[in-house]
Amino acid sequence: MNDRERSVLELIVENYIVFAEPIGSITISKAMKKKVSSATIRNTMSELEELGFLYKPHAVAGRVPTPKAFRYYVNSLPASGVPGKKELKALETLSRLRYAYTEEVMADASRVLAAISRCPSIVVEPRVDTMLFKEVEFVRLSRDTILIVFVTTSGMVHRRFVDTGEDIEQGVLDEMKHYMNERFSGMPFYALKENIIKDMRKDRENFQALYRKIQDALDVLVGEEEKREIYIEGASKMIGIPEFSDVEKLKDLFKALENKERLIQLLDRYLSEEGINVILGSESDMKGMEGMSIITSAYRIGQNSYGLLGIIGPMRMNYSRLIPIVGYTARAVTDLFKLM
Repeated sequence: MNDRERSVLELIVENYIVFAEPIGSITISKAMKKKVSSATIRNTMSELEELGFLYKPHAVAGRVPTPKAFRYYVNSLPASGVPGKKELKALETLSRLRYAYTEEVMADASRVLAAISRCPSIVVEPRVDTMLFKEVEFVRLSRDTILIVFVTTSGMVHRRFVDTGEDIEQGVLDEMKHYMNERFSGMPFYALKENIIKDMRKDRENFQALYRKIQDALDVLVGEEEKREIYIEGASKMIGIPEFSDVEKLKDLFKALENKERLIQLLDRYLSEEGINVILGSESDMKGMEGMSIITSAYRIGQNSYGLLGIIGPMRMNYSRLIPIVGYTARAVTDLFKLM
């Protein structure tokens, strides 16, 4: 694209973000302070339409940006940015609080992010296999049922019920607890599985059955990555937005947000990528999200554990305002976990 085409396209996108209706040449001419005639702008708009950046929803109407136009616009935004004063003030409430549990941080971050962005927010907890083991607790619930409680170094707690198929005495459970806490503390969960298998081969007989049950619990815990916790706030904020005046579209969106496992699968694709990621419309490959965008950024717990937070909104969301908010929130959450 030449400079004129870039200027016209950016102005069309920015006006469409505000007004949510087709943009005509007169509107763009006024925005350019009539330095370029409406006729010239119409020609430029036709060229952009041929390139796939605009489309005409009606026979006689202005143009609407395509997903290709939004992708170009998002990629052309400055890499850095700072939220406005009101947003910064709201985010500072997070840093002033003291949290005992990581789950509280994630829940509060989701709530604050939804409030200041005025969009549904999402916060996904880190993958279990990247987290570090701190300690384990065994609770004997019945003759052949125990509760295994895994605690990570960041304070996250994961519980699994196990059918032992036999009566394991509390003394054996206590002995196993002390052994595991001393031997495996600080070890990543993926390495914990491997080391338990090694210990099974050499440890005495009365630990063998319990080891197998612990390994089964870890297989489920680490294997169920799509079932880990995701915090979603503010879904009702989509009500009243022009794109969702069709009730069926709104229902499809709510169904998509309820499908947490599928949402986590989508977001995990971007978990290893640093900085801000913007997923536009059909890039999400999720029914109900076709006209939506997701802005995400990773936050960190410890050295190697990453979670993800972000917001969901219409494709015409105000990216220049919202991208800095998401990035700043991720940094604020990372800083909070450093203090815990």
